[in-house]
Amino acid sequence: MALLELARLQQPYEAAVNAKISSHRVVVEGKYTLYTVQVTVDTYAWTVERRYKDFDILDQQRFPDRSQSFLPPKKVVGNLDLEFINERKSELNKYMAALLAKEIEHQKQLGANSFSMPVARFFDFHEYVSQFVRNLTG
Repeated sequence: MALLELARLQQPYEAAVNAKISSHRVVVEGKYTLYTVQVTVDTYAWTVERRYKDFDILDQQRFPDRSQSFLPPKKVVGNLDLEFINERKSELNKYMAALLAKEIEHQKQLGANSFSMPVARFFDFHEYVSQFVRNLTG
């Protein structure tokens, strides 16, 4: 597994790493929405598709103390309504911005040079930014 090496970024961390939902699609058979997240690191960009459930899993891993969580709440009824989806996209964009800012600050405080494993995996850093990664297996 490899993680993003923050020290190799050309810009300040806060400007170099960004994630924003660019679109979504409703999976009617499964009754859920897939959000397409555009991830940018320096001049590199890629997309990942995530369900709300994936955000929730990340949040539980990153914030085991649930009182620290700032993920928008789950909604069971009406979660495929377009107005709700657009509001959720907005809230998830705020969540990702805050999560990345908090993650960067946390890693700076620890003196670490990479994101935590749950965050790195969620955004697929290990798949897309090979010149900014450090291989932890060797």
